[in-house]
Amino acid sequence: MLVGCNQANSEIATPVITPVKLWQVPELNASAQDSFIAKIDATDRASLSFQVAGEIESLNVKMGANVSKGEVLALLEPNDYQLTLDAKRAEFELAKTGFERAKQLYKKKLISTDTYDQSETQYKAAQASLKQAQADLKYTKIIAPFDGVISMTFAKEHQVVAASQPVLNIINNQELDVVFTVPVSYVEENGLENIEFSPLTVTMDSRPELHVPSVFKEISTQPDPDTNSYTATVTMERPQTMNLLPGMAAQVHASHSRQSTGLSIADSAWLARTDQTGELFLFDQVTETISRVDVQFDSNGKLVSGLSAGDLIIEAGVDRLVEGQRVKAWTKEGGI
Repeated sequence: MLVGCNQANSEIATPVITPVKLWQVPELNASAQDSFIAKIDATDRASLSFQVAGEIESLNVKMGANVSKGEVLALLEPNDYQLTLDAKRAEFELAKTGFERAKQLYKKKLISTDTYDQSETQYKAAQASLKQAQADLKYTKIIAPFDGVISMTFAKEHQVVAASQPVLNIINNQELDVVFTVPVSYVEENGLENIEFSPLTVTMDSRPELHVPSVFKEISTQPDPDTNSYTATVTMERPQTMNLLPGMAAQVHASHSRQSTGLSIADSAWLARTDQTGELFLFDQVTETISRVDVQFDSNGKLVSGLSAGDLIIEAGVDRLVEGQRVKAWTKEGGI
């Protein structure tokens, strides 16, 4: 009996910490961000070819090479076109001389009108042939139409190509289009103008922290029946630290401010409540205790004072609690 009494007297009472259901105050005027899956595309692209047929004498660039506007990218063997140009120039000079002589004779009425007209026709035909020969010789060169990068080559040196046969593809990778789709449900809720007038940025999967500013370009006004979405495009300048090429995956982010219509707090959380004032229990995560807090609302139910985003309030069972009491967050236990 003495032993039993000693054991009973040695037991220490442990205070019970009441579990409570907590609710976190949300950010009422947060800057919301909607994200859309996108794909990089080139704003400027061109398929380059010779406008005359011939054998490629030199191909001065390779795939992935950066080129400047006006740079010669490829050359055809020009000898045949140069010989043709020399012959057409000689024919033109002869026709010109004949026409000048015919004009003098016609003024003196020493030749007929038909003879004069024939001389003029020969002169004009020779002039047109000369211009065509000059153009053909010029067409033996492929010149970069803008600054860009060679994305594809389809021919090799000494290969014979036909007129208009693709030889090179060039894209502008400094200014890029980013194409994305916007669900019909999103447009019905927010409107097309939410995309057009919202601040827009682009991120890549490899650099999600880097938001590249972009400018709205266009959006379709008819949804794609297969995807039930609208197609939109933004334009951005390529960051110098990133190597972006058409076909790469990206995300477009549309930022906007969503104003809350009011703060909705469960009725069970209130210690007291009027139209524009109320009293709640606020949970302190450091001390794990609760304290009373007075809050105020405007006539529209919008929070004026008393709470801040991130605050934790007791959502239920407040009638069984007292100020300064130690509590803990209630967690649902999983069963079998």
